[in-house]
Amino acid sequence: MAGTCRPNHEVSKLPWNSDRASKDLNELSLEPHPMGSARIKVLADYLDTEMKNAGLETGRDSFTSLVPDPDLLGLEANPMRSVTLSMAMQNVYAKLKSGTDNCALLVASHYDSKRLPQGPSIDANDSGSSSVAILEMMHGLKNANVKLRCHIVAVWFDGEESYLPEWRDGQTRHPARMIDNTYGSRHLADSLQACGDANTKTWCLPQTWGGERVEGLILLDMVGMENLRLTPESRSAPALMSLAMELDKQMFSGQLFGNSSFKAVEDDHIPFLEKGIPSLDLIGFENLDTWHQPTDTFERVSMKSVQQSAELTAAVVQKLLGFE
Repeated sequence: MAGTCRPNHEVSKLPWNSDRASKDLNELSLEPHPMGSARIKVLADYLDTEMKNAGLETGRDSFTSLVPDPDLLGLEANPMRSVTLSMAMQNVYAKLKSGTDNCALLVASHYDSKRLPQGPSIDANDSGSSSVAILEMMHGLKNANVKLRCHIVAVWFDGEESYLPEWRDGQTRHPARMIDNTYGSRHLADSLQACGDANTKTWCLPQTWGGERVEGLILLDMVGMENLRLTPESRSAPALMSLAMELDKQMFSGQLFGNSSFKAVEDDHIPFLEKGIPSLDLIGFENLDTWHQPTDTFERVSMKSVQQSAELTAAVVQKLLGFE
C-alpha cells in the first residue's frame, strides 16, 4: 500500500526537457484562467494534448458545481433569490500504465487561477509550476520506461481556488454557507467507489477512469519560487512526509524542506485524507511574495525549482511503488 517505502530500490533520475517545460509554463501563464473561463478550457485541451502526444491514456471528467454568487457577499439570505451560480468545470487526467496490479497512485495539481479583486491573476507559480512539474515528470517516467507496481495517474484539478475573494468567505460571509474551494478534488473524491473486501476500507477510481484501486495521492502546489522551500504539511500522511523529507536529504542535502516548520495547509489533498487515502502535499508555502497577486508571472518562476520538485516527486513515486 502507499506509504510503504521500498528502501532497497534505487531511484532512477529521470530526463528533463528544459525547453519543453518552459514552453508549457509559458502556455499556462499567458493570461488569467479562473474556473469557468474560456481560457481554462483552452488549457484543459493543452494538457490533454500534451499527454496524449506523449503516448499516455488521457481523459476528461466534466462536472457542474454550484458556486456562491459573488454579488451577495456580505448580505443576508433572500428567499426570493438564488444564492448560487452554476459553474461547468473539468478535471483532466493522464495515465501511465505500469505493473500488473489493479492499482493507481495519483499525482495531482490544480490548474485554475485565482479571481482577484485587485487585478488579473496569471498564477504562474500557484498552479502553473506544479502543473508543469507533473507534465514533465510524466514525460520522464514514460521515456525512461520505469516499471512500477501500479499505474501512475496524473490529475489536474479544476476549481481549487475560491470563487469569492477569500478561502472561507463562502462559509462565513456569504448566505450560501458553503465550501467555496477544492471543487475538482472534492468531485473526484466523492466519485470514488468503495471496493475490496468488507474488512478493508479501500477506494477505487470511477469506472470511466479505469476503476483501479487508489493507493495514495501526491499533490504538488506552488513549487516554482526561487530557492524553493517546501512546507512540512502536518495533515499529510506521516509516512509519506517522512519519506519525502528523507529523499530531500539524499537528493538535495535537505535544502527543499530546509528549516521550515510543520504547519497545516488546506489544499486539494484534504478530501482524500478524509476518505482515509494516504496523501502528501508538497507545497511551497514559505515564500508568499506573489501568492494571489498580479505579480505571480512567468518571470518570477524558477525552472530549477520546478525541476527539483518534479525530481523529488518522481523519487517518492519510485520508492513507494518499487520496480518490477
